[in-house]
Amino acid sequence: MTSKERVKTSFSHQQPDKMAIDFGGFACSQMNAQVVEGLRSYFGLEKRPVKILDMSTMTGIIDPDLMAAMGGDVQFADPRYDTFGHRNDNWKEWTYQGSTVLIPGNCTVTDDGRGGYYVYPMGDTSVKPSGHMPAGGFYFDNITRSPEFDEDKADPAHNLEDCQVISDDDLAYYRSVVDNYKDSGKALVISPGYYALGDAANIPGPNIKEPKGIRNLSEWYMAPLLYPDYVHAVFEEQTNRAIQTFQKCYEVLGNDIDVMYICGTDFGTQRGPFINPDVFKEFYLPYYKRMNGWIHQHTQWKTLKHSCGGIFPILPLLIEGGFDAVNPVQCSAAGMDPQTLKDTYGKDILFWGGGVDTQKVLPFGTPDEVTEQVKQRCEIFSKDGGYIFNTIHIIQANTPIENIAAMLETIKNFS
Repeated sequence: MTSKERVKTSFSHQQPDKMAIDFGGFACSQMNAQVVEGLRSYFGLEKRPVKILDMSTMTGIIDPDLMAAMGGDVQFADPRYDTFGHRNDNWKEWTYQGSTVLIPGNCTVTDDGRGGYYVYPMGDTSVKPSGHMPAGGFYFDNITRSPEFDEDKADPAHNLEDCQVISDDDLAYYRSVVDNYKDSGKALVISPGYYALGDAANIPGPNIKEPKGIRNLSEWYMAPLLYPDYVHAVFEEQTNRAIQTFQKCYEVLGNDIDVMYICGTDFGTQRGPFINPDVFKEFYLPYYKRMNGWIHQHTQWKTLKHSCGGIFPILPLLIEGGFDAVNPVQCSAAGMDPQTLKDTYGKDILFWGGGVDTQKVLPFGTPDEVTEQVKQRCEIFSKDGGYIFNTIHIIQANTPIENIAAMLETIKNFS
């Protein structure tokens, strides 16, 4: 089987020739740039600065040579912009954790005067910074910059500024990206814009110069109860724009792409869901049904949903909403036992992730402990298809390369 065939077979909940694998196939299956640099050295690949995929997570682009060395089956259609609105081209050098990396040409980094750094929406230093990396930090955290929300002057359009229908220029860019990867044999994943319903990474408006609306995370999570009509208005129009984008993408890209990554909104914490299922049914389910429904009616694409945390009680609603796959399958969270997940929902949704714990085992365990957990997860999740191996979310900075090597060797032996 080719990688594309392997992934499609997995989505059909049939057993592929070997387990499908993803490293770097979409935004939440990446690796910190420091790790990418270490793996290039481990595999004896050409030494060169790592390009930063997203300044928020400081993840590094996994080039085809490293992808091949790791055995990845999934290719991300290189996103044109990062979280802060930087355009991923015209690369320039910057020093990150003592290493030279390449960052977007229009990214402006300034000192915070305390050993840390600021970045700005679309690199525009005439407005307040939208991201901050503290001294000794590894990531740029969002900065909330919006004025206090005034219910009397509430305008849903303010929370829609960062959700736009894809432009013809951006669409032409993605056509060229897809053409570049079309003969790779990999399954292609695309994420052409921000159409998540209330993703915490985007709510503060990090790519907007002067964000307005409900941009404070705490207030946003209370908004369905405090301002239900406002939230419905935002989600309704966001869904309309998402479907318009899907339609434009299909007209230009057709079925040359395989997976549409729709939404990264989290519904779980370490201790379980942080949304009441009834609230989910009212505020999220109708819009997910519309998005997924359009895609399944008009294309051959599969759809992917990301949600961290203990979401076992929410999973049947994601299935009802039409999602084909869920990531990252955080087995370290409450109620997320691997065998129970597979037995209960393994025929209804593809599990994309869950391969090894990135909170404790991979970064802090021994190679033997990594091997043991990876082998166990592969045995459980890969049975009868419906699975793509990936770590539980992004591989973080300072994760020992020998532990990652143990993971890769276990996958290879298992397959």
